[in-house]
Amino acid sequence: MPFRTHPKASFTRVEAPAFVIRHGRTVDQLPVDGFVKSAVLLDMSGKSVGEIDDEDLEGAEEAAGLSIREGEVAILHTCWDETSMKRRMLFPGLSRNAVDYLLFKRITGVAVDCPSVDEGRSMRSHRELLRNGVYVIEDVCNLVEIGESRFRLLVLPIRMKAAFSPARVVALLGESYW
Repeated sequence: MPFRTHPKASFTRVEAPAFVIRHGRTVDQLPVDGFVKSAVLLDMSGKSVGEIDDEDLEGAEEAAGLSIREGEVAILHTCWDETSMKRRMLFPGLSRNAVDYLLFKRITGVAVDCPSVDEGRSMRSHRELLRNGVYVIEDVCNLVEIGESRFRLLVLPIRMKAAFSPARVVALLGESYW
């Protein structure tokens, strides 16, 4: 039986290709080394609703004085969990151009602090990211407490044969983790 929750229930989770691809890899089939990665935190606080576009990503990189590197996890801090939009379940999603931009950057994962990388029910962003081997982490919390733009990320999903898994997501701060 698939693991299901109430649509308004919220927990940090990792989604595997099986989430949108029939016979796709499940969480237990994802390589463990993919869950210990360099990450870049991008300020998307101006996008608590609507689509996040490639120009928004480029602007956040420029504002932070950095660029997303190949193999990193891009973490998008929309501040959604700190806004009144949470009560109405309105949240931002990635546009087609934003997904293409992230794939061009050759990221290994994308994380958001809201319920989905898709604004509506289309699952377009999920399909494109997961088909291209980019895992998705949703409902990441406490991003406001991270004081660094680039750090080591540790993602701890439960090893289970499922399309997604609850996970602990930990930022390892300081140079000693590089």
